[in-house]
Amino acid sequence: MNRMGNISVILTEGERAVKNTTRKLGILAAAVAFVSIGSMAHAQSDILYDWKATTPGSTPVTGYTPAPFLTDANAAAVATQLTATPAGSVAVKIQAPISPTTTALIFNNPAFSVNYAFLDFEVGQTPAGSGSSNTALAQSQAQAIHAQTKGAGTYVGNFRLFPGNGDTSGPGAGPSTAEYTSGGATGVNMANEDLYPGSPFYQNPSQVGGTSPSPNIRSALFVQPINRASFVTGNLPAGNLHVPYVNRFNNAGNAALDTDGNASNGYRFDNPTHDQMLSRGDFSAMVAHERLRGVNGVHLLDGGVVGYTQAQFEQDAKDGFTFAPIASIFSGGNAKLATLATTSQLVTDRTAGTVVDTPNDQSGVVYSGVYSLTQTDSRLAGSTGKLALLLSNLSETSHDITFPGKIGGKNVVLGNTSGVLPKGFATIGAGQHELLEFAGVGLNWSLVNTQVVFTDSDRSGVGVPEPVAMGGAAIFAVAMMFRRRRSTK
Repeated sequence: MNRMGNISVILTEGERAVKNTTRKLGILAAAVAFVSIGSMAHAQSDILYDWKATTPGSTPVTGYTPAPFLTDANAAAVATQLTATPAGSVAVKIQAPISPTTTALIFNNPAFSVNYAFLDFEVGQTPAGSGSSNTALAQSQAQAIHAQTKGAGTYVGNFRLFPGNGDTSGPGAGPSTAEYTSGGATGVNMANEDLYPGSPFYQNPSQVGGTSPSPNIRSALFVQPINRASFVTGNLPAGNLHVPYVNRFNNAGNAALDTDGNASNGYRFDNPTHDQMLSRGDFSAMVAHERLRGVNGVHLLDGGVVGYTQAQFEQDAKDGFTFAPIASIFSGGNAKLATLATTSQLVTDRTAGTVVDTPNDQSGVVYSGVYSLTQTDSRLAGSTGKLALLLSNLSETSHDITFPGKIGGKNVVLGNTSGVLPKGFATIGAGQHELLEFAGVGLNWSLVNTQVVFTDSDRSGVGVPEPVAMGGAAIFAVAMMFRRRRSTK
């Protein structure tokens, strides 16, 4: 994408990105973009998992399905648990390669079918004596799973293995599309990228000596994971699933955001100005944007904010992913993504009608959306189509945004024309998230509702990445379970 080109070029490429996405993913329906693979063809429900949720009762919020850690030593017990897991949501987490015997027991079991296998063989790290990279090990494990008759229908992904071509959110290149697809048709078929605000795998904001042009720290934390999700969706092979790991904050290994420099308490972000941590509402909005950028579900880690409970974390992520105004369009049939663009058209001069296409990480503004040309809106008689756009502005100043291109072949009409912008513009306040809802009327999208959403503005939180954020004895209890995720590669 030519991020600094003129408006017409950006819009053309944005339209192309959406067309490529819908061609790859097909029609979005049910609750997510769904595809068929082997014997698992079914309309998928919301895919919500939590790294900590391993057994029944370990998830405090309904809608999350426990997924046990699978090893050769506990395979029989895991099989017993999976037998009682509701069909369609059966999943396991695997942190090291399993034997052929275990693979057959779990992935070709007559009592259940495993829908998702979340591998945690970290990309770029080679275990001592293994003789191969962890990417190669993950691809080999995926191939072994898919070689099982029932395992052919399992979505298999590896932590931080994703088709990342073109991703500009990081300080350097991440996994390539070629690396992701290196296992061939029987390799991994689920992208599990890291959408961790504060991670060293994203550009740090200039406020802490980084290269991101973001107007403040919180906007970099917010925008960059959304950008990464967009690139992954644009590169995702047909028939693959998109279920990233998400967090409210995780700066493990990022010294630039370790504000106290004290090694004994982890990479602690003290948030000196008390307004640069993503609020709970910001996190919900971020997850909503990620869904609107083609994410099929989320896998939580631990939240990473002092005092932030597992129940709050699960609820906030669920609130964003199942946000009713967008979920209703996804579930209503013939729904499609509105944009994957990593730029926004900002009005810099209302009088002259000057519009500047600006990278989202430079402005702190991002919009995402979903639409259907066949659904109707009861608020406008005779409507032919529904569109929902979520606008967010994590900068310190308000911005005017316009939509000069077409979405689904229709013009976005905002009504506030100011005499120079015939389709109008919307104003998004500093630190706000706003939902715009439209009904299709002929060749236009007519605005039927505007509301500020995800209104929690408490951005005073202190960040400590896992497992230190858990505090006390819990650190020792789970240190080994989290040992891979704490690594900085």
